[in-house]
Amino acid sequence: MTADLIFIVQALAILVLPVAVWRGLRLRGVVPLVVVQILVGIALGPTLFGRIAPESYNALFNPRTLTPLWGVASIAVLLFGFVTGLHLEPRSFVGRGRAFAAVATASVAVPTAAGFLGGLWIIARQPAELGEWVSPVGYATAIGICIGVTALPVLGAILREMDLLGRRIGDLALGIAAVNDAALWLLLGALLTVLAGEAPESPGVFVSLLGLPVYLAIMVWGVQPLLRWSATALLRDGRMSERALAAVCAVALGSALLTHLIGLHYIFGAFIAGALMPQELRKPLLDRLQIVTVGVLMPFFFMLTGLRTLIDLGSTGFLEILLVTTALAVLGKVGGTAVAARLTGEPWANALGLGALVQTKGLMELIVLTILLDRGIITTNAFSALVLMAVLSTMLAVPLTRLALRQSWEAAVGSAARPVAPATMQTPSD
Repeated sequence: MTADLIFIVQALAILVLPVAVWRGLRLRGVVPLVVVQILVGIALGPTLFGRIAPESYNALFNPRTLTPLWGVASIAVLLFGFVTGLHLEPRSFVGRGRAFAAVATASVAVPTAAGFLGGLWIIARQPAELGEWVSPVGYATAIGICIGVTALPVLGAILREMDLLGRRIGDLALGIAAVNDAALWLLLGALLTVLAGEAPESPGVFVSLLGLPVYLAIMVWGVQPLLRWSATALLRDGRMSERALAAVCAVALGSALLTHLIGLHYIFGAFIAGALMPQELRKPLLDRLQIVTVGVLMPFFFMLTGLRTLIDLGSTGFLEILLVTTALAVLGKVGGTAVAARLTGEPWANALGLGALVQTKGLMELIVLTILLDRGIITTNAFSALVLMAVLSTMLAVPLTRLALRQSWEAAVGSAARPVAPATMQTPSD
């Protein structure tokens, strides 16, 4: 098989198989498509395909044939970071009041703190999981960030499938997810900055510490005003031309280059570029980029994630990391969010439903894990366990939310009322 033919076969498997499985098994409304895409990527990796048909696996996924996939996946991750930043609108979390601020803060702080303690426990139990140059505190902080992740794009897809977009619980969940995303990138950026001096082939901690504020100043006081000034010229009748799109993407690439040079991951720069984009440019950019990025390019990243994931159920380290992080991810997110929401006046059912929604992780978790693995902060064993944790927690989001909202509906209308499908029901506060 020629290189071109192998790439076409790989692309067909990457794009077609997940959708075929999702629709063939009638999983729509049960699990998000992104979960199936991740699972198919894992199945095509060494965990399943590599064991069942090692010769075919090595022919299709050897280092030479993977080179084109790495290029596509790198562009996908960069554009996904940019698209995620475009979704981060200040109005999602500014001016919502003290109650919202308390719930959003608890939604980040409780699972992250629980994950930090879980990371220390993992190192105490499995010292081999600690890299040569990473401190226990740095490793535990990385685990805490992984536990605290909420995937805003996947949450939006779940809310659409459950018909909760535009309703109070859906709006609250999106706002909390926006705060989670902002906090996630701040924490991850801080961690990478602190660890930059210890990492091999890094520019040094002083370069990162001095370079980060300079970079942010350039973006906030230089690039953002320039984009606002040129917004009218970039749009024609509310639409963005090909040249304008290329110019804006060049800004994202330049921002990614700067963060890479100061020792941070390039996706951090792409995210900042999206977050600072003027409001009038966001929708045209999302119309142009989101579908192709999430629907066409990101599955290539899922494939490479699967190729790096080896589920070893015979490893006690793998099982311990998986069980501990999954328990902390679900209980920390659901519990922390639900208790805070209840203390601010939400009924228990709505509070639990809100917590179940924001513990969604999906592909945002894979991005974070890839950054941590590439920087040598976590091992391949921990990476594999945390990938599976992300899948399990995301799969639980829909059934847990439906269970909570069913209790909310029954409490509001009584047992004599005619049942309504959970996916389309109104919550009592709607």
